[in-house]
Amino acid sequence: MKFEDLIKENKEKFTQTDIAIIDFIVNNKDKKLDLSINELAKKCLTSRTSILRFSKKLGFDGYSEFKYFINKKEEAEKLEKTYQEDEKLDNLFEKIKNSNNIFIYGNGDYEDIIKNIIKSYLKDLGQLSESYQGRDEITTFNKNSLKDSTIFVIDLSNDPDCLELLSQISNESIKKILITDSFSKDFLGEYTIHIKKLEKNKLNLLSENLKEIEKFFIKYESYRIKNENK
Repeated sequence: MKFEDLIKENKEKFTQTDIAIIDFIVNNKDKKLDLSINELAKKCLTSRTSILRFSKKLGFDGYSEFKYFINKKEEAEKLEKTYQEDEKLDNLFEKIKNSNNIFIYGNGDYEDIIKNIIKSYLKDLGQLSESYQGRDEITTFNKNSLKDSTIFVIDLSNDPDCLELLSQISNESIKKILITDSFSKDFLGEYTIHIKKLEKNKLNLLSENLKEIEKFFIKYESYRIKNENK
């Protein structure tokens, strides 16, 4: 059973202090609960007794059992999430490997740098790609060239041309990989690589923003090596 399910089952028992404890655990769900009972009480602005009472309300013998439950559940959920992500990537990598064409689209100086890097990575792996930019070049994409192909769309500035392109190809048989600093566009593609948001009048280090892109291509190379004889 998940922590959230335990909360729903026992919601009638909770006091305001219990809710503060729940809020702390939910807001730190991505971290291991490695606090002692006294440390957790301090973080939640409550007492050791309140933490113990809360643990027992959820059906545990004490805080140690509750802490073990939280950490084991989080580990299991992370493993499941990783497995699902790997399975999704394997399916995507197979499509990229067998693509008829690979396109890279984006507008802007920073986008141009990333386009060239992606093109170079693909060339290293034996695949050729073509770069595009601007509104006029959107019209060069046609049903035949898009079929069973892959496109990387790089949008770091809410570019209307990128949105128009994604809208134009939304129903076409092409794998769409977005590289963006926004989580609001995830639904527009099969896969999204998120990078750090660019800041105005500040040095935007390329090395920091390339990490996630490099991770993607390292995984793609590993997939190709593992499946090279298939």
